[in-house]
Amino acid sequence: MRWYRLLGIVVLLGFFLAAFGGAYAQKVTVTIQDYFDPAGGMAKFVDRWAEEYMKKNPDVEVKHVYIPFAQLLPTILQQALTGTLPEVVMADNPWVPNLIKAGVYLDITDKVKEWGWENWEDFFKGHRDLTSVDGKIYAFQVTTNNLALFYRKSLLEKAGIPEPPKTWAELKEVSAKIKEALGIYGFGFCATASEEGTWQFEPFLWSNGGSLLELDQKEAVEALSFLVEMVEKGYTPRDVVNVSGQGDVTQWFINGEVAMMENGNWEFGWHLTPDVLEKLGDVGVAALPVPKEGAKPIVPFGGECYGIGANTKDPKKLAVAWEFLSFIASADGMLAANLEHGGLPTRASAAEKIAAQKPILAPFLEQARYALPRPLVGGFEKYPDVSSTVWTAMQRALTGMKTPEEALKEAAEAIRGLFSPEEYEAYRKQARELIAAAAQ
Repeated sequence: MRWYRLLGIVVLLGFFLAAFGGAYAQKVTVTIQDYFDPAGGMAKFVDRWAEEYMKKNPDVEVKHVYIPFAQLLPTILQQALTGTLPEVVMADNPWVPNLIKAGVYLDITDKVKEWGWENWEDFFKGHRDLTSVDGKIYAFQVTTNNLALFYRKSLLEKAGIPEPPKTWAELKEVSAKIKEALGIYGFGFCATASEEGTWQFEPFLWSNGGSLLELDQKEAVEALSFLVEMVEKGYTPRDVVNVSGQGDVTQWFINGEVAMMENGNWEFGWHLTPDVLEKLGDVGVAALPVPKEGAKPIVPFGGECYGIGANTKDPKKLAVAWEFLSFIASADGMLAANLEHGGLPTRASAAEKIAAQKPILAPFLEQARYALPRPLVGGFEKYPDVSSTVWTAMQRALTGMKTPEEALKEAAEAIRGLFSPEEYEAYRKQARELIAAAAQ
C-alpha cells in the first residue's frame, strides 16, 4: 500500500507543479530595442517606464536592449529574416520606409483607431506621411530634430550687427562684416562625406525650390553655388569638408572661431549643455536664412520612430508593446520624453507645451510643422544612394575639383540611373509636390 500512497503523492505533486508552474510560465518577456546611449535621457526615460510597468505587472518582464547605431539597422534586417524581431523596434526615421517595405513593422491602424484618431491627427503631417503607407499606420515618430541658425550675440554686436541674418544675401553681408571686424569666420556648416553633409545641404536646396532628384536644375545649382561662394570668400572655413561631423562645427562655435552656424537642437543635450550655455552667455537661435525675403526655411527632420515587431503574435506581448507605444506617443509621454532627451515632440499639442518651457527651441518647433521626411523627397528606399551621390558632389564643388554646375550635373545623371524611368518620374513628381506644399 505504501507504493500507492507514494504514487498518490507524486500525482498530487505533479498537479501542484503544473498549476503553479503554469502560472509562472505565463510570465512574458517583452523587449524594447533601440540605439539610445544607456547614459542618455531617452534611455533613462524608457528604463523608468519599464521599471514602473513591471512593478504594477509582476507577470511581465520588460527588457531594454541597447544596440549601437552602426549595428542596429543590419541587426533589425537579420531579425526580420529569422523571425526574431523584438516586440518594440526603434529605428532612425530615414530607415522606416524600407523597414515597412521589408515587413519589419506590424500594422497598428486598428489600434490607433481604438486609441483615438485625434491622437494620430495631432502628429505633424511629415511624420504621419513617413510612418504610414496606403492609409495603414506602422509606427510613431516620437522625437524629432531639425536645423536652425545658432549665433553668438556678443560677436554680432561687436561687428555692429543688431540681429541675425534672415536671407542668403544678409548672411553673406553679415559674414563679411564679421570677418573684417573680428577676423573670424561668419558662418559654419558641415559638409562631411556622409549623410550629415547632405542633411545640411537640404535646407538650402529645398528653400530655393530645388530637389534631390533634379540636381541639374538652376535651383540646386544656385544653392550649392551660394555655399561654395561662402567658402571661397573666406566667410566659412574650408575645413567644412574635413570635419568628422556636426559636433566639430559646434566646437568652432563654442571656441569663437565662427560667429554663426547651421546645426540642430540635439546640441543642447550634447555640446551646448546648460553649463556651457551659461558660460558663453550669448547663444541665440533663429530660423535658417532663406534665398529671398518672404520664403520659408524648409528643413529635413531627424529623430526616431517606434513600432511593434511584425512577428509579435502573443496577445499578452502585443498588449504590453502597445501600452509602451501608446504611452510614449501620447502628448504627455512625448513631452516628458523629449524634455529629458533634448528632442522635439512630433505632436502639435506637445510642441506647444515644450515651447513654453524652452523658448530657445521656438525656431526649431516652428520649422518642425512643415519639415520634410528625407526618403519621401529623395527616392524612397533609394535615399541612402541618393544621399551619398549628393555629398560626393558637394565635396567636389567645395574643394574646387568641379564647378557646382559640373558636380551637380554628374550627380543628377547618377541619381537618375538608380531608378527605372517610371520610378524616377513618380518619385520626382512626389518630391516636387511635397516641397511645394511645404513652401506654402
